[in-house]
Amino acid sequence: MKSQMLAAMLLGMGFLSGCGAEPPHEPPVVPAAITADAVGQYCGMNLSDHPGPKGQVHLRSRGTPVWLTSVRDTFAFLMLPDEPKNVRAAFVSDMGGTTGPDKADPTRWVAVQEAWYVAGAEAPAAMTGAELYPFSKEADARDFIHVYGGQLRRFADIRPDDVLGGDMETSSISQGGSDAR
Repeated sequence: MKSQMLAAMLLGMGFLSGCGAEPPHEPPVVPAAITADAVGQYCGMNLSDHPGPKGQVHLRSRGTPVWLTSVRDTFAFLMLPDEPKNVRAAFVSDMGGTTGPDKADPTRWVAVQEAWYVAGAEAPAAMTGAELYPFSKEADARDFIHVYGGQLRRFADIRPDDVLGGDMETSSISQGGSDAR
């Protein structure tokens, strides 16, 4: 139920562009390259110096992406009620073809709603105790599970308590609310 509400909220924000929610006059968003000035929104760390999968969120109100040093932080940004909701697109590192869970390729990205995620893996997490490892291909995600364990999830299966912890029942997210910033 929570995942359906999250998907409905993101659709309402115009986030799920694949469902026709993006206005036709806006060009498609492509992932940005990590530059020397790409700094994580929550931790202030330079993304170039940080291991593991990362994220970027493109807002209508901002010319540069919001950079996030983990996939968990990316989902938190999308879920937290106080963050902007004028999201055009969001991308996470595609971990397919990497040599390890801390070796994200800075040129490989996948849209958050298209990725296959591995949750609960016994892999070293760079920023948090619980990281989500994203893949553009299901087979790559299953190969990762074979080595590191975990469960296969899709975007709609990621719950607020998977990312934020605690009981989110009373939050505006679980109630389908959104901020129209």
